[in-house]
Amino acid sequence: MNIFILGGGVFGTAIGNQLSNNPMNKVVLLIRNNAQEIEINEHNTNKRYFPNKKLNKSLSATTEKEELLKAEVIFIVIPSKKIVKALENIREFIPKEALIVNLSKGIFKKGVTIVEYLKKELSTNNVVTMKGPTFSSEMINNAHSIFTLGFKTKDHYTKIEQVIYGTNIHIDYTTDVIGVELLSVLKNVYAILIGIIDAKYNSPNTRFMILTKSFSEIRTLLKELGGKEDSLFLSCGFGDFGITSLNDLSRNRTLGLLIGKGFYKAEYKRNKVVLEGLKTIKVINELLPVETKKRLPLFSKLESFFSNRDLKSFDIHFDSLIDKKMKTVLTYGTFDLLHYGHLEILRRAKELGDRLVVGISTDEFNKIKGKKCQISYQKRKEFLEAVDYVDLVIPESEWEQKEQDIKNNEIDIFVMGDDWEGKFDDLKEYCEVIYLPRTIGISTTKLKSILHNNL
Repeated sequence: MNIFILGGGVFGTAIGNQLSNNPMNKVVLLIRNNAQEIEINEHNTNKRYFPNKKLNKSLSATTEKEELLKAEVIFIVIPSKKIVKALENIREFIPKEALIVNLSKGIFKKGVTIVEYLKKELSTNNVVTMKGPTFSSEMINNAHSIFTLGFKTKDHYTKIEQVIYGTNIHIDYTTDVIGVELLSVLKNVYAILIGIIDAKYNSPNTRFMILTKSFSEIRTLLKELGGKEDSLFLSCGFGDFGITSLNDLSRNRTLGLLIGKGFYKAEYKRNKVVLEGLKTIKVINELLPVETKKRLPLFSKLESFFSNRDLKSFDIHFDSLIDKKMKTVLTYGTFDLLHYGHLEILRRAKELGDRLVVGISTDEFNKIKGKKCQISYQKRKEFLEAVDYVDLVIPESEWEQKEQDIKNNEIDIFVMGDDWEGKFDDLKEYCEVIYLPRTIGISTTKLKSILHNNL
């Protein structure tokens, strides 16, 4: 199989060398430096990155962009900030049927992932992502390494299996492509934080306290930005976060160690590792709703530090960053003909706190309101109790009970749809009141009308 690696740097060389262990692969590094091309092809070395390592003789290099026309698989292994310019130079030589594999880590403005960008710019759906807990210095020495393959079709999976056959590269997999892309970015942010903690405290107890809280925040961010929670438990999630946060080969952890020891200076912002981290934090921060940021004290601390709104030193106040009061959320509804709109408002309500209490109108109360339900109170209650977001279901028998329900259940946040905007502001005396936007284009009334017209 004809494989091209875009990038002859440390990681591109390492993975190209490993893939060339498969005798069915013809692996070529596409690079810009003629001297580097000669060195790889004639001496089987790339001494700038691996001064004491001989590369596989079957691994070759070229500076000729036209060679890409032969490619069946193209691995993107260049810094994210260089991808836009690189594509401008080679776009016309990339075959439409070639499989593009993104190994680069980064995120563009408005939260656009590299895979999304590549699909749009190359007008192709043949783009997958591979991310995992791997250091190039390990891979070049044939250490067994794992990646998560984020893909969409069986053909993509099959082709990657063929590419890695006979190598020391292994894969787990998911169709959550955006989740794989996001996790490769999010783990770098929190690796900086773990480095700071280790430098300042040198305590396993404190390290793993922050590690646990960081993992929880990554989960929140992943879901908020469109990834799937299950991806956290693949190599792109837990594995990559672990190796990046706890191993001194990690550049982001090293940056954290510098900050924690007090060696961080303003001029470090010109450092490429710092620049990547700053860009990532800024982009993510701009995407987050205010309510979500409130649940991310560690992320907010880093964002405040790097944007110069914080003190010069990175001080940790554990009471405010770690300790938190459990928040209970309360909402009400009829929840007849349970549908996606209901699930969305329940999900968003639950994400505002730790425990969700749902009051549903009894059959008797519905008669008072003049509302006719298709499903009885008991069945509606059973449906809601089966939803993961819901912790407790209580009956709503009268309009006036809300104040007492708030007191009885120690409610911190009262939530309703924005069609009730302002109508429950009197409850602000007892708890926070939030009105959430309804899911556009769907309602119980509309569903009933559709069902009626089709009978």
